Amino acid sequence: MKRTRYNFYLNPHDLYKWTKCPKCDNKTKVRKFCLVIHYQEKSINYHQLLSLNKSCKYCPYCDLLIGQKTDLDTLLAQQIAQTKPQLKFNPENSFVMGTLDRKDWARGQKEILKPQQVLELMYHFKDVWDFEIQPAGWYFDG
Repeated sequence: MKRTRYNFYLNPHDLYKWTKCPKCDNKTKVRKFCLVIHYQEKSINYHQLLSLNKSCKYCPYCDLLIGQKTDLDTLLAQQIAQTKPQLKFNPENSFVMGTLDRKDWARGQKEILKPQQVLELMYHFKDVWDFEIQPAGWYFDG
């Protein structure tokens, strides 16, 4: 049985950091979350589960976790460069799967967890949301 927690939005826009929730318009909080990310390079049949302890925006009213794609891509590129230096990082090959409890993430830092163990400990997202952004400016009616 899948365990679920949080709604998730991966923000692809560098200029929009969401100080207010895009759904309910309440102020977002900054919280640290242990994200589980799957990286796959099909050309060489390479798969890796990574866990990052990352600051993200969070709306407690909507239970919405907002991750900044460029920040995650930078951290992923650094981790993959350390573990597999010959691999050229491609951000399109990464997928944020869910979160871990902090104690489980800390355990994974001390000992090597098998992918099956991580998947059993992981909370999948309840739902993945997407939002349209309209930049500020003057617009004609219609």
